[in-house]
Amino acid sequence: MSYINGASWDSQLSLSLLQLLTVIMYKLIVFAVLLEVCSAFPSFRGRIPNGFNVTNPCPSGGVWQAVGHFNSTAGGETNPFGDDFASTGYTWTESLCKTDSDLDGLTNGEELGDPQCTWRVGSNVALNDPKGHPGLCEPFSAPACKNQRDVCKDN
Repeated sequence: MSYINGASWDSQLSLSLLQLLTVIMYKLIVFAVLLEVCSAFPSFRGRIPNGFNVTNPCPSGGVWQAVGHFNSTAGGETNPFGDDFASTGYTWTESLCKTDSDLDGLTNGEELGDPQCTWRVGSNVALNDPKGHPGLCEPFSAPACKNQRDVCKDN
């Protein structure tokens, strides 16, 4: 049996194989977690009224895909609406609907086109067009919104 630095070749090979398997397992776990996170918010959008139609109030325009986050497309840190939505178990409730998460003077229901708070997942309730973003105080120039984080620099 040959030895390298006091250890047999077989034991060094076993250790290297174990390290390789550990790295592979770690990468698989990270991949599974990221896959879950990345696929989570599209399903959340279907749990709020007009979730696929929330406009991006920044100059870039378009649709704000990650409605409960400060980043418009990739998730990350949650905004006040995202925090409130999480506190309801990711369920559109009458209480969440009547809350003004972003403190801009409009309820979440008014901003998302459900001012009467009658919408539920799978319902055929006619919705109004969204009036704003429930997690971003707008218009950005309003006195109530002056201390808000500048979300447009990254969106």
